[in-house]
Amino acid sequence: MQFKDSPRIFGLISVFFHWITALLVIALFFVGQVMEDMPRGPEKGELMNLHQSFGMILLGLVFLRLLWRISQGFPEPANTSATSMNKVARIWHWSLLFLIIAVPVFGYLASESGFRGVPFFDFFIFPDILESNYELRQQFGDIHAGLVKILLPLVVIHILAAFKHHFWNRDITLKRMLFLPGNKNS
Repeated sequence: MQFKDSPRIFGLISVFFHWITALLVIALFFVGQVMEDMPRGPEKGELMNLHQSFGMILLGLVFLRLLWRISQGFPEPANTSATSMNKVARIWHWSLLFLIIAVPVFGYLASESGFRGVPFFDFFIFPDILESNYELRQQFGDIHAGLVKILLPLVVIHILAAFKHHFWNRDITLKRMLFLPGNKNS
């Protein structure tokens, strides 16, 4: 397996970024759902610290992924004749990347404008950039939650589209992200 992308396939670095991002998004969503139902207390605080720390890892990872994607471009679509669908897919992918950046940014801003700093595990606390402001915290929190509600259906449709490519179109779209046989450079 090659590290860089080629015109036909994603390289190891792109595949790594894709799956680590996917796992973090799914884990952060479920942890966020669990936290919503928890009463205030030390357990919720510890879970919030983990959620925020992994959210900051996601944010950093997605910035690296974005830089990588810009430097590599996208491999050509599996079906180069479906030009309008390929344009929609490209917009879809950029929208997913935008949302995966925006969700942790607004989560950070919501936490940062609250009454405590944003920790990175127990190593340090991110610097304050905003003063504590309850209304601002609420607004950023609402935007964070709203973006999650937009992101989730996009992720589900992304997954369904990958299965459609694999089972209906029988092309290499999904295989390129799974290292399956048929994922050749030709």
